[in-house]
Amino acid sequence: MKRFVKTTAIFLTVILMFTMVLTACGTKDAYDPNKTIENFHMTVQNDAAPIKGGTLMYGIVSDSPLAGIFSNMFNEDGPTAEVGGFFWESLLDMNAERVYTNEGAATFTYDIDKCTFTISIKPEYKDKLKWHDGEPVTCDDLLFAYEVICHPDYDGIRYDEMFQRIVGAEEYHAGTAATISGISVSDDKQSITFTYKPGEFPPSILSGGIWTIPEPRHYYAGIAVKDMRASDKSRSKAIGFGPFKITNVVEGESVQLVRFDDYFRGPAKLDGVNVQIVSTDLVPAAMEEGKFDVVEFPTAKYGDYKTPTNYQYLGYTSLAYGYIGFKLGKWSGDAENGSCVVDPNAKMADVNLRKAMAYAYDAETMGETLYSGLRYRATTIMDPYHTRYQDLTLKGYYYDPAKANQILDDAGYKDTNGDGFREKPDGSPLVINFASMGGNETAETIAQMTVQDWKAVGLNIQLSTGGTIEFNLFYDLVEADDPGIDVYAGAWSVGDDPSPSGLWGTKSPLNYTRYSSPTLQTTMDNINSNKAWDAAYRTEQYNLFQKQFEDEIPAFPTLWRVGLKAVNNRVKNYSVDPEAKDIWIKTELTADTPYVK
Repeated sequence: MKRFVKTTAIFLTVILMFTMVLTACGTKDAYDPNKTIENFHMTVQNDAAPIKGGTLMYGIVSDSPLAGIFSNMFNEDGPTAEVGGFFWESLLDMNAERVYTNEGAATFTYDIDKCTFTISIKPEYKDKLKWHDGEPVTCDDLLFAYEVICHPDYDGIRYDEMFQRIVGAEEYHAGTAATISGISVSDDKQSITFTYKPGEFPPSILSGGIWTIPEPRHYYAGIAVKDMRASDKSRSKAIGFGPFKITNVVEGESVQLVRFDDYFRGPAKLDGVNVQIVSTDLVPAAMEEGKFDVVEFPTAKYGDYKTPTNYQYLGYTSLAYGYIGFKLGKWSGDAENGSCVVDPNAKMADVNLRKAMAYAYDAETMGETLYSGLRYRATTIMDPYHTRYQDLTLKGYYYDPAKANQILDDAGYKDTNGDGFREKPDGSPLVINFASMGGNETAETIAQMTVQDWKAVGLNIQLSTGGTIEFNLFYDLVEADDPGIDVYAGAWSVGDDPSPSGLWGTKSPLNYTRYSSPTLQTTMDNINSNKAWDAAYRTEQYNLFQKQFEDEIPAFPTLWRVGLKAVNNRVKNYSVDPEAKDIWIKTELTADTPYVK
């Protein structure tokens, strides 16, 4: 899983849509996944004859500049990763259930007893699999990605438990070994085998729990690992082996890509794709004016644009969800070798205070009034993207201000001086600093609604820095454990691996709450153990984690999301259906320019 604006996801453009669902406003029951609120197509409806070629105008919604680090080893932001979906490629394909298949460039085998996983490039693709500069793609390029990510000088965010489970990875990262002993490549470079530590070979390896994106070793020749992030070869001159290749980058603003004719699955029908950053508030007007063919439509704007004339909506269950996180400790050590250390004296250390704030948060009203019901109250920390592991018997923290007040009263938080705000149980002042991302009108409204919810139960809440925070700065402050932040509103964009340890583990730098407990860590370790190959045990442990997380509440989920893609009526064969294959080589245009309103 990954942060919504700075993400560890491999592909943000891969999306899953099922029946759209909503929890009724004010309900205390778990949401009903069969309760339909809207029916959207998953594939664009267009029977017109296609033109030959053409350039697709693709919008990426962001209220900050495009970071533009296009190497997947170093990329950290969602918008740049979305661009990467046009030219990054994995050696292994996945099905709609987000499980690896043998339908892509390579096949895989594994041995549970030996803790090994082998990836082999298909013989028919040996001479067809090429980088954008024409050089062959081999399994040695996948080894190179591991050597960079696990290197002592690596300064990205990828090095985590996924890599540390491999035999020899930690020794290589520490600089005490020259190679990663648990990775071997065949002499012809067409096969690579990973050996995992005993007991650390979880079933999630089949669902994104192994890194499968190669990086061109030859292309980075002569560049030290510590210099790779800043290199043009990770930015404006990045290459991949996907259907399109980069031809021009305007820093922070746009990327131009053209068809890669030697793409191993066959050339795309489009001549190219022009990607442009667009701010949230400008999306509706941009679509009506025909500036984009495809763009993520802000659901907060949907209520005013339900019946477009020159474009149509495709709907899906979003990979992203919001959450409220409580700062409960500090990060100790560096990003690769540190861990979360809980501060028992943290302002938010009292679990009763955290639970009261969760019950005082009116997620239902936000979803209904701000998003036309396209965002709905989350009931568990396990997102609806991984329905196999969701415990839908959990009710979560629903809006109940009376209950919130009672919890605070019973815990000793009372207004002892008559100023309208509760003091701590010892009588000292309680001022809670809340960090919320800004960038558009809806974000500002959400921040103010959240503050008012908490003030309504007598809590003295103030916005950190005095207002909402630009999202890159927001995460810089959250990551740095800024003392001016006690509570923050974050969002995650989920990846394929359902294991929660990447977000909430003791040694995860992405665990921004900095909370850890033996209870949660033990359950996460069980989820990531060989024992979890037993399906019943695996489900039991996932359900246990969700209940434990709810009880200890280092964070609570707020809103799950229905996502909308706005697609111009000249687009043909584009789809968000998880069953659809090779979308970017099948997509066509039926007019020379986008239709306008």
